[in-house]
Amino acid sequence: MDFKYKILGYFLREKSKADVHLVLLKWSTYYKDLSTINQEIFKIRTLIFIKTTRFLSDPNFYVSPEMKIVISSAFTQVTFGLKIVTFSKFNTIFIAPSSYTYKKVNQFFDGDVNIKTSRVNLSWPAVKRGFEFSDDALNLCIHEFGHCLIIENHKRKYIGIFNENNLERYKNTAIYSMDQIRTMEHSFLRNYGGENLMEFFSVSLETFFEKPDEFSQKLPKLYNSLAKLLNQDPRKKEHPKLI
Repeated sequence: MDFKYKILGYFLREKSKADVHLVLLKWSTYYKDLSTINQEIFKIRTLIFIKTTRFLSDPNFYVSPEMKIVISSAFTQVTFGLKIVTFSKFNTIFIAPSSYTYKKVNQFFDGDVNIKTSRVNLSWPAVKRGFEFSDDALNLCIHEFGHCLIIENHKRKYIGIFNENNLERYKNTAIYSMDQIRTMEHSFLRNYGGENLMEFFSVSLETFFEKPDEFSQKLPKLYNSLAKLLNQDPRKKEHPKLI
């Protein structure tokens, strides 16, 4: 384990790590498959995210510690190969008891990233479904956190979240694959990914983590560019981090 994680782990209560461990064994297939050392790193990174994030909800809806752990684990999962351990802009997460809508908008949402309020909004039933079915390429938290990563990377002035060369390679591959979706040349990724590059990234992320073997077989160039961008390969279950 890296020395920095040993230091960080020292300042975190063992009970907190034990609580995270029990919750993730119940909810996270990704975590369960990790080696013991990587599970320890995952727990530390998840606790850091929880401690640096504000969780809000409706007055009559209780957000339990378990909910916070489950939601935070999605961020840790997506960024496990990256240096980022928390958001700098989207550090408020609002958890709704059901699908919600906005004033003057005739549409219900299960999740969205609100740039004006710097807030991630999530419907708990949709979050729950995303973890209960871990192989259907549908995970609301992974999807919305994907949006956050793209936005924050764009807004950072100096050091970005992603390696710029890897990001450029991914973009070029993604544009080609997105055109295939629009022309119905392949139907592996959800059609919603054809909306724009932002949605394509999030749809790809969901599939990358929940159907990695099939993804790598059907769209190997896209899969490899995404693995390089995220510095991890979820097919390597015990040790997904590449470098």
